[in-house]
Amino acid sequence: MRLTQHIDLVGSGAAGFDLTDPLDCHVYLVRGPHGAALIDAGAGRSAALFARRLTTAAGPTGERHLLITHGHADHSGGAAELARLVPGLAVRAGSPADEWIASGAEEKLSVDRGKASGVYPPEYAFEACPEVRPIADGEQVDLGGGVVLTAIATPGHADGHTCYLLEASEGRVLFSGDCVFAGGRISLQNLHDARVPEYAASLTRLAALDVDVLLPGHHEISLARGGRHLASARNAFTRGLLPESAT
Repeated sequence: MRLTQHIDLVGSGAAGFDLTDPLDCHVYLVRGPHGAALIDAGAGRSAALFARRLTTAAGPTGERHLLITHGHADHSGGAAELARLVPGLAVRAGSPADEWIASGAEEKLSVDRGKASGVYPPEYAFEACPEVRPIADGEQVDLGGGVVLTAIATPGHADGHTCYLLEASEGRVLFSGDCVFAGGRISLQNLHDARVPEYAASLTRLAALDVDVLLPGHHEISLARGGRHLASARNAFTRGLLPESAT
């Protein structure tokens, strides 16, 4: 599904548009003259499809990147299979999520809680991806032609949560993972690494970016005036309240 000149939506599960496996988050493909990047990997069963799309977009000699927003399995469970299927794939995630994904630490990644709540089926197993490397706050991935992705550390929903800001001809695009959704909703769960003060600080930082397009990990997307959703979430925290929850 083409969204902008440089961005396709290539995956989306039951909490989205039902394009791929029901467990998948939104998976985005970003294209530039020097290569291509996937934002998130889905839960795993759609990895072959995502690998084909990435390989085709990058071309035979282009760079291939996988940028993971956070370690929850609907976003990172497909990383190991993608690393096998895509030669030269650079897999990146914020710390400490990179270490948990690399080792397949299901309790740290809250896969156990996901199974207990019925999000993942009992037989779901997270496959470790030793190829993942950390991405630092402010680090950039340059796909050429002015298509540049910048990592923004945004803890709160989960430790190591990272948003990615795209600067390209269509404007400023924020891939927000599960940090913030359309309508200013957030996802604050009863998990070991969900942290309210950090969440508030992350949303204050994002609201200052004045983004044009908001592309979250689930639910609706916003192709214009995306910053209004970030401001709504920030303003609720500023008033001492919790923003509305995305379910």
